[in-house]
Amino acid sequence: MWDNPGQQIDELQILFSGDKAYRMAVVDNITGNRPYIRFYGENTASQKPYKYLQSYTPVAGDKVLVARVAKTYVILGKVV
Repeated sequence: MWDNPGQQIDELQILFSGDKAYRMAVVDNITGNRPYIRFYGENTASQKPYKYLQSYTPVAGDKVLVARVAKTYVILGKVV
């Protein structure tokens, strides 16, 4: 699961340092089939695109649920 004990410590720090397992966001824009999101409570969109599940097709303006995976987030789908 982890290549070394340091990776496990990194993940535990993320888990207990206040980062949430799930967050809400809005798809701000899509460039090259990759969505850029704006997390709830933030005023600016992310500087990087996020991956998403195959079953979801991102559309600008969608309210989405994202899950913490390793040191990033993955879009799970649209919240209606």
